Amino acid sequence: MSSEQLSARFDSLALGGQSDITFIIGGAFGLSAEVVAAAKERLSFSKMTFTHQMIRLLLVEQVYRAFKISRGEPYHW
Repeated sequence: MSSEQLSARFDSLALGGQSDITFIIGGAFGLSAEVVAAAKERLSFSKMTFTHQMIRLLLVEQVYRAFKISRGEPYHW
């Protein structure tokens, strides 16, 4: 999903009254079947494997971009 699509999804959730979003980052072997089944949505950054530190950074960056887009503000410096 693009940054713009993520922004639109966040906007849709907010307009629908959803104020809590939980992100779970899988380990080296992914997530258990129970966790995957309980997820309402799944987001993938890549088919490649990244460290937890890297994915946390990528996630924060994408959330930041999504909110900047929602506010109509530039997010490139």
